[in-house]
Amino acid sequence: MQSASTSTGKILTGIAIAALVAIGARVAAQALPEVHPETPEAKAVTVGVGSPTAHIEWGYTGPTGPEHWSALSKDYAICNGGQQESPIDLKDAIAADLGVLAIAWKPLAIKATNNGHTVQYDAPPGSSFAVGGKTYALAQFHIHHPSEHLLNGRRFPLEIHFVHKLADGSFGVVGVLVANGAGNPTLQKMIAAIPAERGATATGPMIDPRALLPVARGFDRYEGSLTTPPCAEAVDWVVLRTPITASTAQIEKFAAYFPFNARPIQPLDRRFLLASR
Repeated sequence: MQSASTSTGKILTGIAIAALVAIGARVAAQALPEVHPETPEAKAVTVGVGSPTAHIEWGYTGPTGPEHWSALSKDYAICNGGQQESPIDLKDAIAADLGVLAIAWKPLAIKATNNGHTVQYDAPPGSSFAVGGKTYALAQFHIHHPSEHLLNGRRFPLEIHFVHKLADGSFGVVGVLVANGAGNPTLQKMIAAIPAERGATATGPMIDPRALLPVARGFDRYEGSLTTPPCAEAVDWVVLRTPITASTAQIEKFAAYFPFNARPIQPLDRRFLLASR
C-alpha cells in the first residue's frame, strides 16, 4: 500500500462546511506499507482494520500494548500522538443527511487466517460499499473481542470490521457491533473455521457476509485511523448503530482464541461525529 496523501476534500454534503474540512484535514501523508492479506505475520500480515505489521511484535497488553505502540517503531509514532485515532465512543453524534449506505457484498468461500491478533477472512474481488460518492472495494473482514467502538458508552462482546480500500491506499471500514443474544449461523461457520495455530490459514464453506448485517441500517460516520499499528489516519469509518447478535457459546468460542484484542477508546479531539437521519 502506497503513502496516503493528505485529503482536505469534502466527503459529506449538506452539513457545516467547517466541520467537513476538520474531518478530512488530518488524513496525514504517511507511509502505509503494502498489504498482503495472505502472508504470515512473521513476514507481514494484515491485522486490526487492515494495517500490516512488519517484523515488529506488538500486542494489546503489557510492554507491547497500545500505550507503548509509538515506542516500538518510528513508523508507529502517530499511534500515541495522533489527533484522529480510532476507535471512539459513538455518542453525541450530529444528525446529518449522509445519503444511502449502499452495501454490495457477494457470497464467498471462507478463507480464514489466524494472524495472532485476530482471524482475518479474505474477500475475493467483486464486493464493495459506497457512501458519500465513493465506492470502496472489500478486501477482508475480521473480529474483535470485545468491541473496539462504544455506543453511547456501551461496549459489546464482539465487533466485526469489513475493511475496504480505494485505489489511493485509503480505507473505508464498515463496523458491525455484536450483542449477546440469538446465535448467528454465518458467524458460527466463521468461528468454526478459525485455525488454532498462529499464522495458519484454513478454508470453510460458502457464506453470505450480508447475513452479518442488521436489518436497520442507521449509521455513524467519522474520519479516523487504523486501530492497530501503524495507526494511519486514513480511514473513513461507518459504524452501524443497530447490533446483530451472537450466542454466548459463539462469543466464548471466539474468546478462547482471542481473549482480548481491542484497542482502547481514543479522544474525538476536534473531529465531528455524524449520524445518518
